[in-house]
Amino acid sequence: MLRNLPPIITNTFTETLRQPIYGIIIGATILLFIFSPSLVMYTLDDDNLLLQDVGLSTLLVAGLLLAVFAAVGTVTEEIENKTVLTVVSKTVRRSVFIIGKFLGIAAAVLLAMYLLSLTLLFVIRQGVMQAAYNKADYVVIILGSIALGVTLIVSLAANYLYSLRFGSTAVVLWSILATILAGVLFFIDKDWHYNPQPQNLHFQMAGPILLTVIAVLVLTSIAVAAATRLNMVTTLLVCTIFFLLGTSLPFWLGPVIARGGVWQYVGQAALAIVPNVNHFVVTNAIYAEVPVPLSYIGITSLYAILYVTAVLLFAIALFRRREIG
Repeated sequence: MLRNLPPIITNTFTETLRQPIYGIIIGATILLFIFSPSLVMYTLDDDNLLLQDVGLSTLLVAGLLLAVFAAVGTVTEEIENKTVLTVVSKTVRRSVFIIGKFLGIAAAVLLAMYLLSLTLLFVIRQGVMQAAYNKADYVVIILGSIALGVTLIVSLAANYLYSLRFGSTAVVLWSILATILAGVLFFIDKDWHYNPQPQNLHFQMAGPILLTVIAVLVLTSIAVAAATRLNMVTTLLVCTIFFLLGTSLPFWLGPVIARGGVWQYVGQAALAIVPNVNHFVVTNAIYAEVPVPLSYIGITSLYAILYVTAVLLFAIALFRRREIG
């Protein structure tokens, strides 16, 4: 049965990249990143730390939206259009179908998170112009503008000449050019001098960004599970509720669990159902300007793996009882 898994993953990945909303969300997020230094420059604290915090929050919300629309576009629509019958009527088990859909969507979301993370690192290197004596990082501005311009021009030309989808072409091309640009920026400092050092790309942000990506994968599993039964609006609502509860429920239930008794088990059960998003948000580490320990990333990743596994098992159970004929 596992031989049917790669085609499902590949097809889901391709379908997700071809969705117009996929490119729209990525494009809108890049624009928010570009204008974010101007939006956070009027604080009484360190504006650059706030820029990193706002950037990670934007990345998390963008990942949530990408996961929801991808799940709806590749799971819900196939069920409603009955095209899923051509898959499950053959020798493909429903469990394989769900796992393949999740992995395909996760791959597309990871690609988006990768290019958005690189874009965020470029913006963080430019930073906030907090005073008149601050110098703009023309290395990032010039090379980044050239890369974006090439991406737009080539994508438009490919769409006009070869009928290739603009959104998916731009995403793939920007991923390639952003990777090359990141390599160049690592070796060149703000004064156009050869000076390779991690600070050129603020590699201390790797830990917080990785945790944010892991959180998005957790939300992706919830979106896939919801999409097996619900439509787009309801799936978005369910994922948003889980996201909001995951950020606030631990604080609400803390005093309840501390009381002990029956309510302690009720609170612990609720915390087990809802993902603790706060595990993946390391705002304190950002403002304290300390790196996130690898041990913490490892423990959080293990928690995410266990949670995603449980959610996918629940999604398989939901899909097995779903009438698709």
